[in-house]
Formats: sequence, C-alpha cells, structure tokens
Amino acid sequence: MKNIKIVFNIFSIIFAVILIFWITQINYDDLSFKENLSAYLGILSMSMMTIAMQMIGKGINKRK
Repeated sequence: MKNIKIVFNIFSIIFAVILIFWITQINYDDLSFKENLSAYLGILSMSMMTIAMQMIGKGINKRK
C-alpha cells in the first residue's frame, strides 16, 4: 500500500507542475474567457486532478 501512495504523490506533483505551466499561459493583458479559454480549462482540470490525487492518497491511509 505504501508504494501505491508514493505513485499517487508522484502523479500529484506532476499535475501541480502542469498547473503552473497553464498559469503561465494566461494572457494577463486581456483576462476575458474567450481569449484564455484553453488556459482556464487547463487550470481547472489540473487543479481538480491534483485535488483528486491527494484525496485518493488520504483515502489509502485511512483504509489501513
């Protein structure tokens, strides 16, 4: 079970790095949804994946 938790932590770190990439892709001169649609969707999806990986990792701890 410890190995599985390590895998979920690694995925969480990878998703956090991708999240930082998407934050740098925002056009801060024009923050409209139309201009930054892909960046906003990338930020939303990566933040949800990071949260999901953390919740799964904590769920593995509680099940032990």
